[in-house]
Amino acid sequence: MCLAKAYTSKEMIEPILENISHIDLDGKSIRMETMFGEEKVIQGKVLEMDFENSKIIIEPFNNPALVDSTRGKRQRDDK
Repeated sequence: MCLAKAYTSKEMIEPILENISHIDLDGKSIRMETMFGEEKVIQGKVLEMDFENSKIIIEPFNNPALVDSTRGKRQRDDK
């Protein structure tokens, strides 16, 4: 199974999150959830999604060091 990794630059030095199985976009923020239930929310926009290589490139708003919140496991409310 190939799950995605998210990066904040095209150099892809260090992923900000791995094993991403779900993404929600609302135009202002990106909510990513791993297959283990870990959740990360970043204020920014998606620059590129590479399905073949399972990579997501994100541009954070305001601060390249990331404005985010990370939460532990949560229960999915859909289904």
